[in-house]
Amino acid sequence: MTEPDPEWDARIRHAPETDDEYRRINSWVPPVEELLWRTARASTLVRFFPFSSHNSLRLATSSDFATAENLGPCIVYCYDNYTNPDRRPEYWIWNVWPRDRLHKPVLRTYDVHAAVHELERLTTDFT
Repeated sequence: MTEPDPEWDARIRHAPETDDEYRRINSWVPPVEELLWRTARASTLVRFFPFSSHNSLRLATSSDFATAENLGPCIVYCYDNYTNPDRRPEYWIWNVWPRDRLHKPVLRTYDVHAAVHELERLTTDFT
């Protein structure tokens, strides 16, 4: 496994601030960024360059966005039912970036480790 890009550590350092903001404004985005980034950082996903798109963890083949390939598989996180007081964060794992409403996630789970494991499986063939 290659040495992780410093971007992983930067994301983890910034995540508590983002999570605090989501808590403060009672956002529809759950405050799970730090947990997700730390779990992914400890996985084989560190061979990729991480980036985010609001409430998602996305991956690219390098930090050079001019030449990098953005991988389709990703994790999107949201609440299972925002209006419910007992709402829980849920991770939706996609094999492609979700643009088509007819396309469904490969896995929906409350377990961050299961989510990261599924993303590892979906990115096995990417170099």
